[in-house]
Amino acid sequence: MSTRAARTSVAITTALEKRGRALWVPHDTRDQIVDHYNDVRLNRATGYITPKDMLAGRRQEIHADRDRKLEEVRKMRKNRRQQAA
Repeated sequence: MSTRAARTSVAITTALEKRGRALWVPHDTRDQIVDHYNDVRLNRATGYITPKDMLAGRRQEIHADRDRKLEEVRKMRKNRRQQAA
């Protein structure tokens, strides 16, 4: 397990203990939780980007791609409305 994963694992365990839910999680399950948190789960505080992408410096690239896709959809909707009218 990487150092970053270990820190996240400790943070998750600590958060569960603070809520009175101290529970034992097998290492492979904990690693899966940490991997999901770092690689899949979108984080509101970072603009709905995974922590892995944030650390890799892909934030602007991802936001630009999202903006481009939104603009395409807006144009498609506008064209559909004009054709329907």
